[in-house]
Amino acid sequence: MSTFLQILRPDFLLHHALYGSVMVGFVCPLVGIYFLLRRLVFWGIALPQVSTAGIAFAFMLQGLGFHVLSGSGNQEKHLAIISSFLFTGLAILILAILERRGKGISEGRIGVLYALSWAGSILFVAWNAAGETEMLGLLKGEIVSISERDFHAMLDVFGIITACMFFFRKEFLLVSYDRDMAITLGRNVLGWDILLYFIVGLTISLGVMTVGPLVIFGFLVIPPMAALPWARGIISFSLLASFCGGLSAFTGFYVSYTRDLPLGPVIVCVACGVLCISMLTHSIGCRVKKQALLVLDHVAPHQ
Repeated sequence: MSTFLQILRPDFLLHHALYGSVMVGFVCPLVGIYFLLRRLVFWGIALPQVSTAGIAFAFMLQGLGFHVLSGSGNQEKHLAIISSFLFTGLAILILAILERRGKGISEGRIGVLYALSWAGSILFVAWNAAGETEMLGLLKGEIVSISERDFHAMLDVFGIITACMFFFRKEFLLVSYDRDMAITLGRNVLGWDILLYFIVGLTISLGVMTVGPLVIFGFLVIPPMAALPWARGIISFSLLASFCGGLSAFTGFYVSYTRDLPLGPVIVCVACGVLCISMLTHSIGCRVKKQALLVLDHVAPHQ
């Protein structure tokens, strides 16, 4: 209990890392629910790895002596974020165009993209040995520290993303679930798609820089799956998925800190535990409800 209270104190050494991971846990599922609605779950696997390749590309540029936006730790991080966002945005654009044309096998394209991104990440880092340690920590999801400035910048960006996901939820839902109806109603389908994809790219890029690709994939897919059986609308779906993500992040951080374990894998395992509890509870509830209805049907004729 003392450790639990300790990590909640404002003077806790890693309080920004804790708040940052919880923030990512709250926001990423808001984006991930549209991966489920559009049946693009495998995008959640490939895009974080593409983002990682973008970060590795930034390390390569620094190793080759490319010093634009570099020189200090913060400026190097900004270059990595920009590179990550550009890589992710380009991948989303290519996947979206190929998806709309309907040519080829969607899963095959994503598999190729994932393999290429993974190979590229390794090759890019090979050009800059100094970046290997940072990349290893990133892949394991080890958050050591987040500066005050970066934390508040991330808070502002994720706050805007959250507001967009709630204010434009009806439009995003319509173009994701029933594009033909959206066109019939005169909605700008392309415009809403671009905005949604922009938010997806920005969320993944910042998230990967914060907690690593493994955790981002987990947050994009697992909390929405845990919330889906209980959702009765897009608002409840969003709130439940966000709650599951935030709970998984906080619990995972606590377990990681107290047991000295890598943060990323712990968070994903906790999220999977939340998913199992959700599915088991829902299954038991459905069986109890079914048995109750059978009893009522049996008793009613005798009354």
